[in-house]
Amino acid sequence: MKELELTSNAALTDAVYETALNGSFLEVKLVAGSVGDDEPRGMQPEYECYHISYPDKKDTILFEQPLDAADDKVTVYDLGKKIKSIEGCCHKTLTKGESRTATARKVVAHGPMWIYVAIAVGMDKAGTESPFMIVQGAGTYGSEDTTENEMIGYANGRIHEMTALLVRRARLEKLHLASIRAGYKYLFVEPGKIGKAKVKEG
Repeated sequence: MKELELTSNAALTDAVYETALNGSFLEVKLVAGSVGDDEPRGMQPEYECYHISYPDKKDTILFEQPLDAADDKVTVYDLGKKIKSIEGCCHKTLTKGESRTATARKVVAHGPMWIYVAIAVGMDKAGTESPFMIVQGAGTYGSEDTTENEMIGYANGRIHEMTALLVRRARLEKLHLASIRAGYKYLFVEPGKIGKAKVKEG
């Protein structure tokens, strides 16, 4: 468990940045797992992989994010199509002329507590050359007395904070937001175990 050794809870704060499409859509991977000293197989994390594309009428709407004081809003959707194969998530090869920068945010913590990772991706309309606006977050929440419903409520609140952060950054960079995709993954880390969660885009 050397890669998980730590002396205290470790979490990275939100990261906000832009990334160009430059050849293909984004792939997002959410990972969470935990392990104890008595588990010789080590950590067996759970993966969720998504193909991020422009939303359509079939996608699930989460909420409407205000853009300004004029009551203009941008629709926030779920992350969209889930990729069944882990090997198909987060490109390992590039086609000629394509470039890609992979980024990640992670949290490592001793139980008992909840850990989570989240991502929000803002985009312009299909056919534009504007970059994707991305914010990633990771952290811990609660204790062994915290319920799953409380964890979900907290994660939903974090998503609202992250989409608001996207709006502020887009305004600063003078980028147009036509829609946002967002999602999260969480896990309860049992007492005596170490848990790790990571969100990766690339």
